[in-house]
Amino acid sequence: MNKISYSQYTMWANCPQAWKLKYIDGHKFDDTSINTIFGTAIHEVVQEWLDTLYNKSETVAKSVYLHDTFKDKLITLFKENVIIDANGEKTFLSDKKTLMEYYEQGCQIITYIQQNYKKIFPTSNTRLFGIEYELHAEIKPGVNYIGYIDIVTYNELTGKYVLYDLKTSRAGWDQKTKTDPYKVGQLLLYKTFFAQQEGVDIDSISVEFIILKRTIFENSPYPIPRVSKFEPPNKTPSLNKNWDRFQQFVDTAFDEEGNYITEQKATPSKEACRWCVYRDKKELCSVGVKK
Repeated sequence: MNKISYSQYTMWANCPQAWKLKYIDGHKFDDTSINTIFGTAIHEVVQEWLDTLYNKSETVAKSVYLHDTFKDKLITLFKENVIIDANGEKTFLSDKKTLMEYYEQGCQIITYIQQNYKKIFPTSNTRLFGIEYELHAEIKPGVNYIGYIDIVTYNELTGKYVLYDLKTSRAGWDQKTKTDPYKVGQLLLYKTFFAQQEGVDIDSISVEFIILKRTIFENSPYPIPRVSKFEPPNKTPSLNKNWDRFQQFVDTAFDEEGNYITEQKATPSKEACRWCVYRDKKELCSVGVKK
């Protein structure tokens, strides 16, 4: 049984050859960075805080001090990802100054959420339906999709669900990012699977990206929020186009029995190769495009 995730799909969409190298050939490399551990730490803090907000007390949620919790998580992840070579030399994800900058930026995000949570996560008549809600769907025989929705809420008055995905970003999403079908397609796919899994009307579900910005432009003539919301088009036409793109991946990567299709072509470009983990490994890929 092969299991696929959205990150697999986007890797294939970026370059089928890179996907093959990782998931078929088994050439896996650690791509952990200061950005990824920052994202993990702040995800966990916000999710734990939302449990307090919805299931315990708004008063407590507004006043609880979360900076130490975030710091502990960030430093723990930082230490876990120190690389020690055969000579005992240590390689860190960043220097101390950079780590402290990320910590301070995370604290500003957390404070903003606590002060403005009603605009971001409405609580009236609303309960927390799930955190890291697991999606499990058979795409074709022998191929299962596994995914996790960061946050799901349910409004008991309207019968509406909201699927939230937390995205950390240096300074927010520009228009190019907001219209990237593979960036916004994750929540659209989750909406499709959630409706099937819960047996609910797909029109009763809305989706929102919560953009957590590490930095903001301080000299802007108008106020820029540290956290913003973005709801991509997610009605039937957008859902259908998104599903067709995903189905192309499934049909190109797996045969009718669910086995890998090993013939995958590289699609080199400056954009595709920029962050590829194989870009400097000529023995695995010799067609990469330099930045």
